[in-house]
Amino acid sequence: MDLLKETINREVKKRKSQYERAKDSDATHKKYVRVVDLDNASTPDAEPSSLKPTASTHAAANASAKSPKIADTQCVSDVADKPLQLASLEVVKRLRARGEPTRLFGETDHARHARLRTLELSEEKRDGQQNEFHRVLAQVEEGAMLSDLKRQAQMSDDSDTKRQHKLAALMAFDVSDISPSLLRTDVDRVYSLLYVYFKRLLYEWDDYLGLRGDDERRSADGKMAAATQRQSAEYLRPLFRSLKSRTLQADVLARITEIARHMLDREYMHANDAYLQLSIGNAPWPVGVTQVGIHSRASRETINANKVAHVLNNETQRKWIQSIKRLIRFAQTKYPPTDLAKMAG
Repeated sequence: MDLLKETINREVKKRKSQYERAKDSDATHKKYVRVVDLDNASTPDAEPSSLKPTASTHAAANASAKSPKIADTQCVSDVADKPLQLASLEVVKRLRARGEPTRLFGETDHARHARLRTLELSEEKRDGQQNEFHRVLAQVEEGAMLSDLKRQAQMSDDSDTKRQHKLAALMAFDVSDISPSLLRTDVDRVYSLLYVYFKRLLYEWDDYLGLRGDDERRSADGKMAAATQRQSAEYLRPLFRSLKSRTLQADVLARITEIARHMLDREYMHANDAYLQLSIGNAPWPVGVTQVGIHSRASRETINANKVAHVLNNETQRKWIQSIKRLIRFAQTKYPPTDLAKMAG
């Protein structure tokens, strides 16, 4: 036992002396000492490790050549002296997305950035891109099987009852006042009426699909139609949030109001034209260019905000604008016009 204590005390004293020599030799007076500096302090007469390769460096080089992952971890000390390329908030965001701690004990910003870079280099993408429509189609098939089991067991489906109650509550609202003239006088009322109208169309679409026969519902076309309805309901959620919070752009709101007005009048051809104005516009630059230069020119007033292709702004907006097109198709199926020439293709 005494021999063990003496050995431990001797090693502790040796480590302390190495630490003091390494700290005194460092001109920057850093708070922490690297292992390389400790090794150099243990052999003061030897050349620096950066100039004279040792057996440990040869072993590390061979190990890094055999394993790329070890090479990534060894490049952390090289990245520590380089300037940061990402902001601290972005580094924290990426680390949290990977389930990693935002900062380790005694870790500097450079070391944290190097740790994130190592994780990104060693990260393997196994999932890849997924087909969203295929996922929704699988959910539709699972829901159909569950409803069949409930029907065979003579169990009441609470979801159908709740959906019927919501549809009845939405049908009680009068949405015939939707018009561009109301938009100029009462914007808040237009927001509320648009929310009720499109939400009601979604419930009517779901109820319309539920009235089909079992053979049609189980067919490939029936499953595709149910998956399209469910996917449209998911895509329209950002639009409903914007309508509830009243944060839609003025030109987008005007186009949606025009579409809803034509759908109420069963003028589906005009509604399709308004949809095209909303999605791609009619400007020669449909990617959102509103300035042609720094000088005022004669043709500058022909490029304005209502000709910008809003479908190209972002992916989320493209999805709910496409879902509005699907609602137009369903509306002309359930509420056909008297003149077939008013139907959209």
